Amino acid sequence: MSDSPQAPTSATPPTPPIEWHPVGSAADWKDDSGKRVQIGARRIGIYKHAGGWYALKDVCPHAGVPLAQGPVFEGTVMCVGHGWRFSLTSGEWVGGSPGYKVATYPVRLRDDGVVEVQV
Repeated sequence: MSDSPQAPTSATPPTPPIEWHPVGSAADWKDDSGKRVQIGARRIGIYKHAGGWYALKDVCPHAGVPLAQGPVFEGTVMCVGHGWRFSLTSGEWVGGSPGYKVATYPVRLRDDGVVEVQV
């Protein structure tokens, strides 16, 4: 029998599950447009462009402007604050310095026409 102290165990907090969240009907979006949705504390821009669906964090890392307010063209959304363009697929700043990027999220269209984003 040993009287030596035991090492403390570190409890890792549980990771919340990643879930699909319905954010609206596909009919709510026009082609080449974005719409901001709120899921918990996250502000996410959902975009319909060239037959596809995309989801990006809805804050420009340069100016803090909501990206969903900007025009969508050539696979990008443009920040109306300073004209920066972000790729809808990767979230990267197009034509700028590496490292400026916004988070992307999986998005899908259900058979019943509901758009969902995974967070």
